[in-house]
Amino acid sequence: MKAAVAISYFHRKIGPMVFYSYPEDILLEEEKARLADGMDQAYEEGFFTHKFNELASMNYYFEIESQFARGKKEMLMISFIMDSNPNSIVEGLIIDFCNAFADRLKLNKEIYKAFYNAEDAQVSDGDEKDIKKYKEDLQFWVRELYWMGIEELRERTEEEKWATVMAKPEIFKVIKKISKGPISLEDLKKWFDTVFPAFSLEKILEELEEEKFIFVNQIGLDNYVLLVKEVFIQRVPPNCIIDLEEGSPGNAELTVIYINEVRDFFEYYQPTPLDSLELFKLIANPKIYNVISQLREGPLPREKIISMVSESSSKALLKSLDLLQENSVIQAFSYNNVLRYMLKTDIVLTASFPEYLKRLLPKETKGYIARPYSHRTNSLTTENEKKQPINKLNSMDFNHELISSHGLDDQLIDNEQDFFDNEMGSEYKKQKIAELQKDLLKKLMNDE
Repeated sequence: MKAAVAISYFHRKIGPMVFYSYPEDILLEEEKARLADGMDQAYEEGFFTHKFNELASMNYYFEIESQFARGKKEMLMISFIMDSNPNSIVEGLIIDFCNAFADRLKLNKEIYKAFYNAEDAQVSDGDEKDIKKYKEDLQFWVRELYWMGIEELRERTEEEKWATVMAKPEIFKVIKKISKGPISLEDLKKWFDTVFPAFSLEKILEELEEEKFIFVNQIGLDNYVLLVKEVFIQRVPPNCIIDLEEGSPGNAELTVIYINEVRDFFEYYQPTPLDSLELFKLIANPKIYNVISQLREGPLPREKIISMVSESSSKALLKSLDLLQENSVIQAFSYNNVLRYMLKTDIVLTASFPEYLKRLLPKETKGYIARPYSHRTNSLTTENEKKQPINKLNSMDFNHELISSHGLDDQLIDNEQDFFDNEMGSEYKKQKIAELQKDLLKKLMNDE
């Protein structure tokens, strides 16, 4: 879904124009011009909708007092822009958000200075510092408004959808089981009912098929389950460290603090399967995902993070911040006597075909078929994928952690691998599996 928030104003020479939009790279210049033209529809303060190209905007027109404007008033419009029509409930929330935003600007008696520059005739030398401050404040408030609205508007990202599936311990373990190769549905059910008697394998397989994680095929009288998408999760240093170092030379001390925190964490960090499961749970939580997304742009003061949500949601946000700290994803620190949060470790999800399928592919197609997916622009190599925590899932400590909540006997866990090896040992089954793999590869190659 394409979504953005923009504030427009009436420039004394040019006319209506967008002052600032966020995310900054979402709207094209032509779209900004069409959006600003919508101000001509407004004759009095209030809410209205406007459509242009494939986009729809929900707009609130209002005025604020100004000592610089010709009529002592600045004409403004705050807009939510998206490529789909929101339902009436969401529209009501957006109207409330816009009202609150307009009231905030009306109460700030000098915010009008944000819409002027040093070369404007009305501006004196003493105003330049205020202009810079109020521009920054206004841009931050627009970003606040975006994050408040996006929680109601946005669709889940691909990584959130993957994490929602993988965050369930019973699914996490099933994925590990079938990552070794095809397994008959009968054998998988025997294992599953032993390890997870309180859950339904049928429902889990339905969910995995719907999310395109598995493929179920019948050969002869037997059904086989094949994993066709394996998802990995890992911690990586945040990209914003580079942006902070290169783009903010005046924040050298802050950059050093940030780099040291990240370096110290990764110097001693050892990935574990249990950590992977906890990371999946974090990414699957929309409120936590929003916090991580905000901090991907750089450290933020605690009060600014809290101000991005409504008062009723602030308690839940504080719990999310505590949880992220407990899991060493973010770090609280003090800088210039202000309590801030930094993203100590970003979280990246990638998906590819499982190793047993990659080994069957011709060399020239492996790079094409086994491509990774991530919110980050840089791809992870196959060698990096091999180092992921997912490969350490045979850890008995993890088995105990994962299944202890179900009250199972430890002996059942110890016998799990032997059960799989004995059941899958016959030559007849091996032959069936080989046939199934060939059929699957043909299908996958045709789909691609």
